[in-house]
Amino acid sequence: IHLISYAYIRLLGPVGLRRSTEVAILNANYLRAKLTGHYDILYQGNSGNVAHEMIIDCRPFKNSAGIEVTDIAKRLIDCGFHAPTMSWPVAGTLMIEPTESENKAELDRFCDAMLAIRAEIADIEYGTVDPDNNP
Repeated sequence: IHLISYAYIRLLGPVGLRRSTEVAILNANYLRAKLTGHYDILYQGNSGNVAHEMIIDCRPFKNSAGIEVTDIAKRLIDCGFHAPTMSWPVAGTLMIEPTESENKAELDRFCDAMLAIRAEIADIEYGTVDPDNNP
């Protein structure tokens, strides 16, 4: 496994590795900016930025709508996304790590899915859909 990482770093070279890191951080902060206000984001710096990953707190939805982090992960799968890391490093959260290879269209598609899922949760919270029979 170390050989794969080593080869990737060597192929990128110092300039490519730095650029790849910058784009991964930019992508994570793009998602943060689009999802802030809809989801609670953990571990933001003083400036509000995140590093190369973003942790969304899903714990409040358990009390407000009976929704677990696994429910959100499964909905992302329904939307054609591989489920992010769940409950690590914090139980009840999603750790989203957009890589340097994700383009803006894919990042927007992911945000649209996350916003749609949040709207579905809100429908449960406001009682407009059945809490047991919903997407």
